[in-house]
Amino acid sequence: MASLLDSAAIITVGTALPLWRSHLRLDDWTVGAISASFTFALAVGALLGGRAADLLGRARTFSATVAFYAIGAGSLALAQSAPAVVAGAILLGAAAGADLPASIALVAERSPAPIRGRMVASTQVMWGIGILLATFMGLTVSTFGVTGIRMAFVTLALTALGTLAARRRVMRHADQDLPAEEPAPPHPQHRTGHHRRANRRLLALIAVFYVVYTLVSNTFGSFRTYFLVVVGDASQTTATAIGFGITILGLSGSLIFARIADGPWRGRVFPLGAASLVGAQVILAISGGEPLAAAILAFAMYALAFPYVGEGLYKVWSQEVIASDLRATFQGTTIALARTAAAAFALVTPTLLSWSASGLFWILAGAAAVASMIGWRITRLMTENLRDAESVR
Repeated sequence: MASLLDSAAIITVGTALPLWRSHLRLDDWTVGAISASFTFALAVGALLGGRAADLLGRARTFSATVAFYAIGAGSLALAQSAPAVVAGAILLGAAAGADLPASIALVAERSPAPIRGRMVASTQVMWGIGILLATFMGLTVSTFGVTGIRMAFVTLALTALGTLAARRRVMRHADQDLPAEEPAPPHPQHRTGHHRRANRRLLALIAVFYVVYTLVSNTFGSFRTYFLVVVGDASQTTATAIGFGITILGLSGSLIFARIADGPWRGRVFPLGAASLVGAQVILAISGGEPLAAAILAFAMYALAFPYVGEGLYKVWSQEVIASDLRATFQGTTIALARTAAAAFALVTPTLLSWSASGLFWILAGAAAVASMIGWRITRLMTENLRDAESVR
């Protein structure tokens, strides 16, 4: 549910941007500031929430952050000015960022080792469901203008409160964090100096991969509707409907990835996903988003790619490489780095779109290519490490 709530928040804030822009008469820089504030708050929340989860308990941290999420969503529903929107975005973003590393680490430590990758990948399925539900909600209320988006944020707040109530009821006798049940991860982290150095290199590559990839994914998640409305001249309803159809594609891919997350196929499909990820940016760069069919094709290619080369893969890699008592800290730190970079980029994204949509997507094409090359290197290193570990046994 943390993954569902967080992705729904990102999409709902992104859907609200063009409505806030027209209703509050915002300029490009103010729109960028709202998106950047939300994204930077995600970063700070992830950094603090990840460390708190390892020190104070993952279940406790999860419950507290979901409560703050409800408050943040409610404040955005009531916001009547740009400063109020920024304040609400910061609160919602911080809560959403803090609950994610805690929830993923909780899933990993309580899952049997043979299906841990599948269970962690399933959080990405929930992430996709959150995107789907938020997009459907945005489509449903799109004809109501800013009143409709207020209704969407109220729904998020109520969903968070419902999640909190359900968890307290179901887990009344299991609120204390369970000790880590598994031995050290299967990769050879503690055997020799060579392996320790290899592991540090692998961790660094995973962190860099996620930071660079997030520049692409955050732009698509936060500015998809804005791009289609402001650059593509689509109506709010049309833009949201396009997003809904594309989200179904992405969710289907996430379901497939969850099935293959523990096996060799996740590495075999990576090159195809990487090619589609880069290709989507190139199409948008060449076309500038016009005609609308080119934009739809590019967004569809992105949706088909990201389940196999994106955040779900990063989550699985992290759980396989990091010792259980540091997983939330590592993920919180890397999420914070990625969201900070994404926040800085989001600040200038509306201005870049006004200047040149093609220029923006050439930048993203470069980022996608770099992330793909790093991801391919990580895939090779993971295979080599697993082979070394099996030879030691």
